[in-house]
Amino acid sequence: MIAQTNLSYITTALTDLKEKIAPMIQPIQIEAETKFICFLSIGNPFIRARVLCEINQSFDKVFQNLEKKAIQLVRKNHLDPEWMKIDYVTNVEQLPFQQLEQKIANTRRNYFRYGIAFDEQFQLAFLEQEINGNALIRQLPNKKIGLHDKNVNHYLKVKQSNKLLFMKEHYRNKNVYIFETKSYFKERTEEYIHELYNGSLSNGLRKTTNMKDEVAHLIEKSTQFLTRQVGENGKFQYGYFSAFGKSIANYNILRHASSLYAMMEGYEIIRDEKVVQAVERGLNYLIDSAIVYKKEDTAFVVEHANNGEIKLGSNATAILAMTKYMTVTGNDNYLEIAQALARGIIEMKLPDSSFIHVLQYPGFEIKEMNRIIYYEGEAIFALLRLYALDKESQWLEEVKDSFDYFIKKDYWKYHDHWLSYAANELVTYAPDDAYFEFGLKNCHNRLQFIYHRETTFPTFLELTMAAYKMIHRMKELGKEYLLNNFDEDFLVETIDRRAEFQRVGFFYPEQAMYMKQPSLILDGFFIRHHSFRVRIDDVEHYLSGYCQYYHERIGKQTNIEAPILDV
Repeated sequence: MIAQTNLSYITTALTDLKEKIAPMIQPIQIEAETKFICFLSIGNPFIRARVLCEINQSFDKVFQNLEKKAIQLVRKNHLDPEWMKIDYVTNVEQLPFQQLEQKIANTRRNYFRYGIAFDEQFQLAFLEQEINGNALIRQLPNKKIGLHDKNVNHYLKVKQSNKLLFMKEHYRNKNVYIFETKSYFKERTEEYIHELYNGSLSNGLRKTTNMKDEVAHLIEKSTQFLTRQVGENGKFQYGYFSAFGKSIANYNILRHASSLYAMMEGYEIIRDEKVVQAVERGLNYLIDSAIVYKKEDTAFVVEHANNGEIKLGSNATAILAMTKYMTVTGNDNYLEIAQALARGIIEMKLPDSSFIHVLQYPGFEIKEMNRIIYYEGEAIFALLRLYALDKESQWLEEVKDSFDYFIKKDYWKYHDHWLSYAANELVTYAPDDAYFEFGLKNCHNRLQFIYHRETTFPTFLELTMAAYKMIHRMKELGKEYLLNNFDEDFLVETIDRRAEFQRVGFFYPEQAMYMKQPSLILDGFFIRHHSFRVRIDDVEHYLSGYCQYYHERIGKQTNIEAPILDV
């Protein structure tokens, strides 16, 4: 009964997809012949997508043959086709194999966005998503980026029943083809068929019109993703390299805490009690496994997985997680611990108002004076969040002192989103022009770079949203004169563009389906240039940025139309 239902769904879904593309598809000329070329990808959360290809002079025949192949595939392998994606070829370029190799070598790793066919009949052909999802292109022993014979042949064992063997030497003096496609995706549980982008940077991303609804969807799904990563003992599954479902073995307690902070940001919007329960487990794990006291009222977070380091940023993110939890839930369970950690931060401060970045446990001696500039922004932001709860003047005075140092040393040049967060918080209590000016500088000189950046870089949305929020605060206080040299319209344009572009780093099912075990990484955010890595801190930065975007930019509006990505 289930098998027959699957077969019926194949027929119905293919009919719907065919109707969708029929008005737009055009035949492609290859070697003096004009043909239609289509790929059909079939998958679900528990398998890597199976990809079928059909090429024929008749459009109807293409779909008839795809249906036959799909039904045979589902019957033979007992597949449950939850996801179906159709790609039709829109452009084909013939080129010598050596030129293909050069093109691949000159492309950023994991950013090759063409399909490749090694023959004119597309008997050996891969979609762009197959190439990247199976690491068919990677760094070779000669340190160049190129086609990886072993990975190609490993994938062919699954993809091709006739076990074609791939050897680059076979194509040295031959022509091959690169191609582009237009795509549509259908999920079994939805009536709607998603149209996907086909740009050089946005290829495979579903289009959206209602940005408010889409951002709410991203927040809900990614918050739930992080929640699923928290084990019963409170420790996260740290992350995966997606192509082969490989777990990331190391652990970082700083990122553990900052991910809990982001989860509580997500909880404020989705109100799923499972999130709070997971955060509580995570905080208890942090306290039990990583927090030590130097004296009765002064505590530090120890990174046992990294030889007992005490990082300034770890104390800070622990405070941020605890204060966010207490603010949202209304209890003060962790207040004394947070205060002890704050005293640890102050103990790492030097007479000139700079900070020691790393101590060594158990002796508490200095290990590194400077490591990551972000630690300092995290530290003062944490003190401000604690001050918001307990109103201990010491925390605020220490922040003012540190901020004066940051202004004197031109820390705005680091474009640190944590410093922007801190500046925003500080002007609530001390609305001095110097703090506003610092916050604007921290963002403004970076806007052109942020607007055009080809990687998703999620902290950019956090940085620009902090500036956006600060501008509204300026206007409330009648400080518009500080905006004389600031392009507010371009800031808003950049924010909306980054919010839309960041979606190319989200594992929607139509992207996740090409990885080894989609269920592991579905609804997570990834870093493409790090082998589609999904790590808890990657997810938390995307999530935090989208939460700020939702609260400050679109949450109170009916809709903001998504900008059309021309990349």
